[in-house]
Amino acid sequence: MLITTLKKLFGKSSRKKVGSSYLSADLSRCNIPGEKRLPADDRIRVLRLQRWLVSKKRKKQSGYGGNRSRSRQFLRFGGLFFLGCCLMLFFVAGGGGIVQKKLQSLSFFKVNEVVIFGGRIVSQVAVRNAAAIILHQRSLIGLDSAAIEKRISAVDWVSTAKVTRNWPSTIEITVKEDVPVALLHIRGAREATQLYYIDRKGKVFLPVEPGDNIDFPVITGWSDIKNSKTKEQALSEVLVFLRKLRVNNPHLPVQSVSEIHVNQSGEMVVYLVEYPFPIFFGNGNTKTKYARLVQVLKALYKKKRGKELISRVEYIQMNYLNDKVLVAQSGSG
Repeated sequence: MLITTLKKLFGKSSRKKVGSSYLSADLSRCNIPGEKRLPADDRIRVLRLQRWLVSKKRKKQSGYGGNRSRSRQFLRFGGLFFLGCCLMLFFVAGGGGIVQKKLQSLSFFKVNEVVIFGGRIVSQVAVRNAAAIILHQRSLIGLDSAAIEKRISAVDWVSTAKVTRNWPSTIEITVKEDVPVALLHIRGAREATQLYYIDRKGKVFLPVEPGDNIDFPVITGWSDIKNSKTKEQALSEVLVFLRKLRVNNPHLPVQSVSEIHVNQSGEMVVYLVEYPFPIFFGNGNTKTKYARLVQVLKALYKKKRGKELISRVEYIQMNYLNDKVLVAQSGSG
């Protein structure tokens, strides 16, 4: 009896001494053949422990934790929506203007330099005066670029102007000038006449003043045409001829043409600087007629018996028949 009691006590104390430390070592070997197997009660307890751990893991993944995550997302979205509504109400109530004024007052955004590109005829002083930008006072924030461009474009010889803000404190202005290709003679009220510069698109942009450059072909007769359609078509053909002249063929450079006359029917007559005879172009098909005229002049500039053939020409008819050119020459010389 005494021995049995001692065995029970000894067994309990040894189990307590080992405690739970056997689990980490013995659990991994409990199902390996040849290893010591755990008692049935211990295996049952281990299985229950495994099931309990698995159930806890599943609850963590799909239980109340997921609901809390969705709740946090909803609160975050609701907070952002509320903040957006508050900002919208702030700007609708005029808060945007207050913010802009505060930013405009910062010296960091004040204009401290204006850089001008382009412009050979137009002076930079004229461009700066038209821009009306006061350094160290005007801010880049709220700058009305379109209004500045409009003011600069109104300056003589300025075709277009582009204003660019180079943050934080520089303004760049790019100017494109009108490029004249001819002088247009216009008859005004009370028979008053005036010469105007026109560009390659036919835009009349500036009157010619004393001392201005007048080394361009002069277009005459155009303002006297009554029919508006004929007038438009005549100017179109004149511009085609001027465009071909800018190629500066050695036999017909732009400097060799003194006058381009247009009659009431819209027919074009060309006069050269060095020779007084007229060259009748008629109306239409100007490109082809120009090419033919170059070939005719090339032949006429050749010398015969020490004299150029062109010196005997009385007129040239470019629209003679359909595809012929008539060169009328005097019998003398």
